[in-house]
Amino acid sequence: MIVVRVPATSANCCVGFDCMGMAVDWFGTFSFSSSETLTIEGCPPAYQTEDNLVVQAFDRVCQALGRPRPPFALKIDSDIPFARGLGSSATCVVAGLEGANAWFGSPLSKEALLALATEMEGHPDNVAPALFGGVAVSAMQEGEVVSKTLETAPWKALVVVPEQTVSTKEARKVLPAALSFQQAKEQVANALLMEVALREGDERVLRACSVDALHEPYRKRLIPEYERVKRACAARNLPLWISGSGSTMIVLALEESRLDALRNDLSDLACRKVRIARKGADVRYE
Repeated sequence: MIVVRVPATSANCCVGFDCMGMAVDWFGTFSFSSSETLTIEGCPPAYQTEDNLVVQAFDRVCQALGRPRPPFALKIDSDIPFARGLGSSATCVVAGLEGANAWFGSPLSKEALLALATEMEGHPDNVAPALFGGVAVSAMQEGEVVSKTLETAPWKALVVVPEQTVSTKEARKVLPAALSFQQAKEQVANALLMEVALREGDERVLRACSVDALHEPYRKRLIPEYERVKRACAARNLPLWISGSGSTMIVLALEESRLDALRNDLSDLACRKVRIARKGADVRYE
């Protein structure tokens, strides 16, 4: 049996729209074993078909290798919430790619898997950290994915997970068609400062540069709890980001006690403490 463990991810990292993603230690586990027919368990019946994203990703590797898809049994064990901005679809894509690659003896490199994953997802911000771990900055250059993992301080994080979902498609509809030159300049400055703050563990700079112009001012309207959580974070001098397209929000600090205090302030909301996952997708044979 092949077992693939994939971390959840928080994309955009405030100012890193569609290019920066962070792997967190909240994992989904996907098991692949021989079977006479395709069987799937661990997800709603509607997804127990060949349209399952894990199966589609498995198929993509088979196509790349020119091999027929073998029948297999898939077991999914994951409580990463769906449509909440924690990369649930990326975990499925990466799990399917890694599972298929392992099935055929791992002929494809991580970089080749990243290219296939980006093809399927449309952009690399979630799949890069899911594959490699840590905080990844990625871009498309002449049709190829360029991705680098940043060195980061030992940040702790609190994810606040509202009950309502936010579809990525709907979240993209509210984005502006253009930005002013001044907004673009400030966005670039904040993104550069973000890299320094994450690497050096500078909480003051992280708070100061966590001001986005591309998506958060528009997507926050889709999250009823946003303003309340934002006020609670401001009162404790903590930065707040929308994770991916929402509805999850994420808060970073170096001291876990500061996150515990915030969690008490938000005791009626679902919260989970996480850390940056230094390692991405992991494959083992059992």
